[in-house]
Parts: sequence; structure tokens; C-alpha cells
Amino acid sequence: MLKILPENISNLIAAGEVVQRPASVVKELMENAVDAGSSQITLIISDSGRTLIQVIDNGCGMTKEEALLSFERHATSKISEAEDLYSIYTYGFRGEALASIASCSEVTLKTKKAPSQSDTSTEEETGTELRISAGKVTCCEEAACPQGCNFAVRNIFYNIPARRKFLKSDNVEYRNMVKEFEKIALTNINIEFKLINDSREIYHLLPAQNIKQRIFQMEGKSVTDNLLNIDTNTTVVNVTGFTGCPASARKYQANEYFFVNGRYFKNPLLYKALIKAYSSLITEGTTPPFFIYLTVDPKDIDVNIHPSKTEVKFENEQIIFEILNAAAKESIGANAFVPSIDFDNEGVPEIPSIPSDFYTKDGKINPSHFPQQPKIDYDPLFNPFEEEKSRQIAPNYAFDKEKARKDQVYVNNVMNDTGGNRPLLQIKGKYIITTVKSGIMLIDIKRAKQRILYDNYMNRITSADEPAIQEILYPQTVDVDRESFDILTESQEKLKQAGFDIRPFGKNTVIVYGVPAAFAGEQIFTEQCVYDIVDDLKEYGKDFAKDFKEHLVKSLIKSNMNLDGTNMGEIESLGLIDALFASKEPNISPFGEKCMEVITIDELAKFL
Repeated sequence: MLKILPENISNLIAAGEVVQRPASVVKELMENAVDAGSSQITLIISDSGRTLIQVIDNGCGMTKEEALLSFERHATSKISEAEDLYSIYTYGFRGEALASIASCSEVTLKTKKAPSQSDTSTEEETGTELRISAGKVTCCEEAACPQGCNFAVRNIFYNIPARRKFLKSDNVEYRNMVKEFEKIALTNINIEFKLINDSREIYHLLPAQNIKQRIFQMEGKSVTDNLLNIDTNTTVVNVTGFTGCPASARKYQANEYFFVNGRYFKNPLLYKALIKAYSSLITEGTTPPFFIYLTVDPKDIDVNIHPSKTEVKFENEQIIFEILNAAAKESIGANAFVPSIDFDNEGVPEIPSIPSDFYTKDGKINPSHFPQQPKIDYDPLFNPFEEEKSRQIAPNYAFDKEKARKDQVYVNNVMNDTGGNRPLLQIKGKYIITTVKSGIMLIDIKRAKQRILYDNYMNRITSADEPAIQEILYPQTVDVDRESFDILTESQEKLKQAGFDIRPFGKNTVIVYGVPAAFAGEQIFTEQCVYDIVDDLKEYGKDFAKDFKEHLVKSLIKSNMNLDGTNMGEIESLGLIDALFASKEPNISPFGEKCMEVITIDELAKFL
């Protein structure tokens, strides 16, 4: 039996299309503030948006009648007829947002209309305070307030328990709201923005002179230093903005922004056009940061596809694909491999001045300024070959030979097969060749080290009550983007369980104090290490168990393993071999590659 739904139920259904989470409220209210001509916008958040989302602006404001009308569905000042949909320059135009927000929360609006520019005498002495709960007006009265609008949205989804129950964690909801804040700030550089979370100021963005300055305000030096300029003008589309150099590509990229006529949107085809421009310059599955701004005639696009307005239909999509791809290729080719010049001379030692007596009267150098021959202090009895023999086995190659013999028949066979002294031959620090009874054995040093480091890390991290952290002699700072900084800050305790001591250090900067003790003595590329940790936290953050640690150590081993081609000493080589044989899986590296290969005498004969 067909029936018309009551207004309160239909409002809740419509609200679900527009207000899907607290970030949706932030998006709609901030877009309205920009459309109102504001020069200052403040976003205040409490309890990840569950308790309070407040947006304050100094825009045109509203009268009492306009304030009441603004919460009616389809009440808008942006369009008046169907043809206006083909010339949209504002963010909002449907008139659904405020009605949807009010139907699923408690809203308080304080607003005051700005005086007419031609007649300042029209300025009102007081403003209007409006309170709405579940879509019903509970209070409407005069109030003292400044020009503009002050929206306070409290207890979102209080009347839709199921929707509130399925909100994500506080950190996820907070990051989603910050993301919406950043999208608005990146396209309105002439506006001053503030973001306050739980009484703590996160952002205070003053008006910027250009897009790159605004990116620097938000993401810091680590992002802006790796950006390449894009600027292409055609009759179909103007493409401006920035894309990252190949070295900045990451598996989980936080900064991926497409804007058209100042509106953020997603488009898989244009994303493919940009990534295609990098060809083989980046690893498959990674993405560089990009901030791409498209300017298109409004009649050639359709933004009225989805309530979230993040889907845009282009009339000339294939042409724009080719233009964007060509623009990105040109930018990468012209800029990607040119070394940057740093004009920041702070902390750089001054060039020494020449003393007045450096030259004699006849123009020759004063003998007192001649360099003195250094005194060489040496031990005539020193023998470098004896030094080589006395080298100690590295701590990472410690092994228990007896346990290995008991545990594995394979180790038994290989260890006993060599008999007595083991002749060793190294090839450019990459391979070790030794004899066995059946022929010769070839060991890949890099893969062997990977297996040993992996086993040591996993054994220490799973068996020790307290994580073993090796303090770094000189703690190192790493600049990261805003989202990575938030993730690392909220995961400090979790990272200590994995053996890392990483702490916040200023805005968008962290400092690494310690690494897992299993990596003691190994070279660690700190910056790449931090990036790998962030990527793994994004993928395994919810399940911080063995899977995360296993994946993390593999990332670290893969990105930090560096062989300089220098041969190891005989004692160190023997220690490496013995530690490899002590492993439960000496044949295979953590990445499934062979660590060793035995070539029999019969197989050797085939080469002759």
C-alpha cells in the first residue's frame, strides 16, 4: 500500500544524502561562509565533531526573515531558474544543506545582516538568534552579535542512534574534518582561516599571495620543496597548480587534489592522466602529491550529479585528459631532475677574509701563512692483515650453532658438508662463494642479511616483555605533511611497542630518538624509515598486531638495505653464514627470494 512519508521521516532520509558524517557539516557550513563573501572564517571542533561543530564568519549575514527561511528545504539565493545550473560559480546552489543539518542535530544560529554599501544607515542594531532541534524551531529572538553568521551544530545524529553508532573512530572523523577544511583553504587563498580543535589552535592561515604559499602554510617545507609547477592555457581548459617530483611518490599519498573552478572533485580518468605522465619514473602503486586547478567554462561541466558535489561531468573529458597528461609530462621533463638552489644561508659559516699581512710588499705570499706539513703519528709494527683477522662478529650475526643443528636436518647437511676450514671468495661485496662436498655454494649477501635482520627483529619484538629500543646518538628531525604528523603523534605508544621512539617536534616535524635494537649497527635512512612507518600505520593502524610489525620490518629492510660493494672480512663473512644457517628458513629471504644456491660438480662441468 502506497503512502506519503511524514515530513520528519523524509527529512531524515534526505539528511542522509547530504550529512553522512561530521565532515559533511564542516564542508557545507564552510562553503556557505565562503559564498557569503567572508574574509575571516573560524572552525571550532569539540569531541571530533560529536559534541560541537562551529563555523564563524564575517560575511554578509542574514535578517530574521532570511534566517528562518534558510532552514527550509530548497531555500537558496544562488539560483532562481533552470538555466542558472549552467553558470554556477558558487559552492552551494541546492538549498538542502542547512535543512538536512538541522534535521539530525541541534543548531544555534546567531546572525546579523551587513549594512548596504550604498546606505550605511540600514545597519541593524541587533542580530537574530535562532535555535532549531530535529528540524523544529524552538527559539527565535533578537541577540547582540557581530556582522556575519555563527553556526553551532551540537550532538550530531542524536536522533538517529544507528547513524551515530557507525561513525568511525575519533581520529578518523577528525582527520576527515581537517581534510574538508584544507580543501576550502586551498581554493580561497585570500581568506583568513582558523581551525581550533578541543581548545587547541591547529591552523591559523593568513591570506596568502599565491597557491604555493598557502600549501606551505598547511603542509610545510617537506611538501613544497618537492613540487613542480604546471601552467598550461588552452581554449578548452586552463591547467595550473603543482605536481610532485618522482622522488616524492608515496604508497599512501595524503595530498591528492583536483579542483575545477575552485571546487574540489574526484575523477579517476584525470588521475590516470597525471600518473601516466610519470611512466616508469615512480614505483607501481605509488603516487606523487599534486594540487591541480582546472578552469573550465561552467556551461561545459555538470556539478549537479551527487549531493556531495565531488563528482563532475566534463563535456570534453578526453581532450582534458590529453592536455593534463601533456602538461604534467612537460613539467616533469623541465623540472624534475634540476637540483634546487637553497638561498637560506642561516647557519652557514662565513667565507674567511684574507689577513692584511698575507702578501709581502713585493706581492709574494708571506711564508708564515704557508700550510704546515702535518706530523704523521704511526705505528711501524702495525699489520693491517692481522687487524682484519681480529675483527669481531657483528652483533646482528649472533647465532646458536648447536640449536640450529638440532632443529634442522638441512643445516646439518650444509654445515657438515663443508668440513674443516671453509675457503671463502667474495664478489664485489654482493656474493660469497664457498665450497661444499657436492660442489660450490653461492650466497647472496643482501638477501642473507635481510633474512637475519628479519628473524632478529621478529624474535626480539615477540619475545621481550619490553620493546628493545636502541637510542640514536644524534636524534634526527624529519619534516612530514600534516596528516602524517597527526598519525605519528597519535601512535607514539604503539610505535614504542614496535621498537621506535618518535616524538612530535614543532609543526609538521617529528624527531626520531630510537630505532629497534635489532637494527643496531645497520645504516638507517631515517626520513624514508618515517615515511614507511606512516604508510604501514595507514594500512594496519586498526590491527596493530603481528601483521603490522611483520610488514613494517619488511618495509624497513627493503628501503634501508644498502650494499656499497665493499668486501667483508673473513670473520664477518663466517659470522654471516653461520647466522644464516641458524635461521629457520635459511634458503628464502623474507620476500620469497633465494638466499643461496648449491652448484654441483656435474653442473660446473657443463660450463667447460
